Amino acid sequence: MMVSADHHPDGGSFERLMREAEQAAKGDEDLKQRLLTERVVREFVKRLVQEQEAAVNYEISVLGFHVPKRNRTKPPPHAADDHHDHHQEKKRHFEQIINKKSSSSSIVTQEPKKQQRQKKRRKITNRTRAAAAAQVIEVVPEMPERFKNEIEEMGGSKVVLVIQKKLMMCDTTERHNRFSIPIGKIKNDFLEAEEKERLIDRGEAIEDVKLIQPCVSTVNVRLKKWDMDSSYTFNLTRTWYKEAVCNTANQLEIGSRMQLYAFRLEHNNNELCFALVNLDLVNN
Repeated sequence: MMVSADHHPDGGSFERLMREAEQAAKGDEDLKQRLLTERVVREFVKRLVQEQEAAVNYEISVLGFHVPKRNRTKPPPHAADDHHDHHQEKKRHFEQIINKKSSSSSIVTQEPKKQQRQKKRRKITNRTRAAAAAQVIEVVPEMPERFKNEIEEMGGSKVVLVIQKKLMMCDTTERHNRFSIPIGKIKNDFLEAEEKERLIDRGEAIEDVKLIQPCVSTVNVRLKKWDMDSSYTFNLTRTWYKEAVCNTANQLEIGSRMQLYAFRLEHNNNELCFALVNLDLVNN
């Protein structure tokens, strides 16, 4: 084992060991190296022993006892209870951490299901509210007596409610000049087979349809089908704006609640007629 000046257990001690080896070897280089190696090894072992003793002293001062390395798996009898309690405490702490993580994981995995249940409840609630709102809309006031009297005087019968709606902007402007009857809002079938074929299949209009206005005067309008993107709607046109909207007695404004009834004049070849009721005007 060759020892050089770059490897030494302790800075000052190595120089001392070098001098001692040189003096003992008296110029013999091989002997000097051997002596130096022996001295270095002794010093190294001595240092290890000192460090081990220091560690033992530290254990005694801190723990109150020393546990030999061979017996470290079996603590001294007087420390067994403390060691067992410490082990159990660490075990409980570890289990708490695991349970907490498992609980957090469970919350994370269950959260989407919880959100789905909440969304489902909201949908049910919204549908219930929509149904309630629809029921409110479906409360149809009875036709006012003056309209019944007017229809009777005209010899009309077979009265049915066609639609109940609020007037939109397009129902009140000169440019549009129409009262729209969306097929999705029609409450009762009011057309005969021949009229359906004429309006829907052939796209022809029915002219000079009598309309009892909200002021209970009668005008003639045109009934026509208008094609939409994926559907169609019926419209009362021609004199609608000039005769009905412009008549201030009808009080036709955006948002006015309207009812359109259809009836028949059986004495005149079952002629189709309409009656338009302004519910806001009636209530006032």
